[in-house]
Amino acid sequence: MATPVDDNREDAVEEAVRQFVDARWRGEEPELDEFVRDYPGLEDQIRESIEDARRIEALFDSLVQVDESDVDGAEPEPDLTGRKIGTFEIAEMIGRGGMGVVYLAHDTKLGRSVAVKSIPAELQTSTTAQARLKREAKLLASLNHPNIAVIHDIVEADSSGYLILEYVPGQNLAERIAQGPLKLQEALSIGRQIAEAVDAAHEKGVVHRDLKPGNIKITPEGKLKVLDFGLAKASVSGDKDVDNTVTQPGCVVGTPAYMSPEQARGKDTNHRTDIWSFGCIMYQMLTGHLPFEGETATDTIARILEREPDWQALAPDTPSHIRTLLHHCLEKDPRRRLANIGDAAVEIKKTLALTAPTTAAKSATLVRTRWTMGIGFVVVTLLLVLAVLRSNRGTWWEKILGRTGPGQIKSLAVLPLQNLTGDPEQEYFVDGLTEALIADLGKIGALQPRSPTSIMQYKDVSKPLSEIARELNVDAVVQGSVLHVGERVRITANLIHAPTDTHLWANSYERNLSDILSLFKEIARSIANEIGITMTPDQEALLVASRKVNPETLNAYLLGMFYLNKTTPEGTKKGLDYLRQAIDKDPSDPLAYGALALGYAVSAHGPGASPDAGPLARKTALQALELDNTLAEAHAALAIDKLYGTWDWQRVERSFQLALRLNSTLTYTRAHYSWYLQLFGRTAEALAQMRQVQEIDPWSPLWPAWLG
Repeated sequence: MATPVDDNREDAVEEAVRQFVDARWRGEEPELDEFVRDYPGLEDQIRESIEDARRIEALFDSLVQVDESDVDGAEPEPDLTGRKIGTFEIAEMIGRGGMGVVYLAHDTKLGRSVAVKSIPAELQTSTTAQARLKREAKLLASLNHPNIAVIHDIVEADSSGYLILEYVPGQNLAERIAQGPLKLQEALSIGRQIAEAVDAAHEKGVVHRDLKPGNIKITPEGKLKVLDFGLAKASVSGDKDVDNTVTQPGCVVGTPAYMSPEQARGKDTNHRTDIWSFGCIMYQMLTGHLPFEGETATDTIARILEREPDWQALAPDTPSHIRTLLHHCLEKDPRRRLANIGDAAVEIKKTLALTAPTTAAKSATLVRTRWTMGIGFVVVTLLLVLAVLRSNRGTWWEKILGRTGPGQIKSLAVLPLQNLTGDPEQEYFVDGLTEALIADLGKIGALQPRSPTSIMQYKDVSKPLSEIARELNVDAVVQGSVLHVGERVRITANLIHAPTDTHLWANSYERNLSDILSLFKEIARSIANEIGITMTPDQEALLVASRKVNPETLNAYLLGMFYLNKTTPEGTKKGLDYLRQAIDKDPSDPLAYGALALGYAVSAHGPGASPDAGPLARKTALQALELDNTLAEAHAALAIDKLYGTWDWQRVERSFQLALRLNSTLTYTRAHYSWYLQLFGRTAEALAQMRQVQEIDPWSPLWPAWLG
């Protein structure tokens, strides 16, 4: 029976070996004798354990570096060529890997070519290898996708098991990449098929764990097949691994160059390890070399754990959102990695649609090659004229072609932006950016965007856009997504005429976080231009390029707004704390001052209000306006303070009107303005303001009570 002392010694030895191995994975090479001297009394045990680890590492290096591409020169014994396994005549060996030998065979019963996978001779007596072969058969049988090679049968003969698989002719992806980097269209087309195949496996709870170019075949017709699920394992909901694999915890499996960091450390893996491997393959296709390379498996693993890929190696014409996708796939922390490989397939499919030559462009090329230069000039001129006519929507273009576009857009709703990170901890960030875009659109008075309070009712709700538009009483909706990686953010926005489901405009933007304020102003201008709204000079001035913002200040600000919007005493307290932190991080940035001032002003009228809330609102609002006199929230806070605190009747209305002109979606401010109008007997104007509040924020239960 082990004593506590024995347990402590074993723990100390285990920790020492772990530190030694970690040091080697970082690219260091500790001197063994010097290393063990730091553990008096345990030197011999630690030295013996480290030597064992080195022997295991050498064996691991010899296994994992064998691949189908290494067939030439591989020792073929015992060769099954010429033998018959069941009804299958073995023709030739076509591949050899660490966990199997693959032969081309003829199915004498059905008259077709098949692939027969057997266990290598050195593993024939291994019950582990036999179990892995049978498990691979079960996993393959559960998958049904055009980009996954299917299993036909499993045959047992001569005390050995053989998988009878679909034979896929053609070269593997490793051979294709060896010819040089792939062109963008080809790489994206292959990447989409890989992502769709792996997504199908993940939906069945199957994680490949050895995704690499050598396991991907390209048929002569250009169709792709993912092979070799020999290291795959089943999982529950893609997160918690089921204990039905033959790989023991702490065992490193896979091919080093494509291993995720958690896989390289021998830790538990889930579907995100395949997403990492997919990112490596995409990078390799686009650049012609691996993102992490070393002379040995150990060197490669050290680079995976410690270094970043050379992003400059990507061709200049690589689309920015594909770059962002690769960043997200190769995130070392699996919690921050892309959550679903199906999202990668969708993103690549969209990019292919945007970058593929259009039918019109192909036809124009054909015309230019067959027609004379004179006729070509006439055609080009005609196309230019039609383009000019088309730019004047609703007039000549529609009269010539007899088409009618969507009606005039007078109101819209920005639906909650989609969080592409898949990380719930990023929800505050994405919700905050949704609110920021609404606020900038609110500077364009003619648009009347719906308020964030009602918009958030549609988060994670699946409804037809026409139904949402009808419920919000708007003509158009803006849909979009956010992908936040490090200090880079990519936002995609689509403008849709909801009643007719007509897509009017779409664009994708990628910026540093420090430029996020300018980005939203750019999106707002683009939407206004697309709709055909003529902005006043003052409105145009509000939407010019903005100042840069400190990312830490931005993060604290968004957290503050997230908690303030909960409208609970606890949320208000936490929100105000975060806004004060935002100011502390950069006192010269006006971003958080206005929100903090309005937060104080609102809290002054809530339960358990602090007696200091009113004076603090006034003080903070004045500080905000010294830094930026266009902050709507600061003017709103002053208006509320003048109405209830200082009773400055002469200037209160001007502050209300200025705040609402700077941001028409401030429904709380508009409701207090209505109360001011009613206080002075201007009932008709007060009712008009409250009806506008209800129109902008139709789902809030608060406003019917105010109106009553």
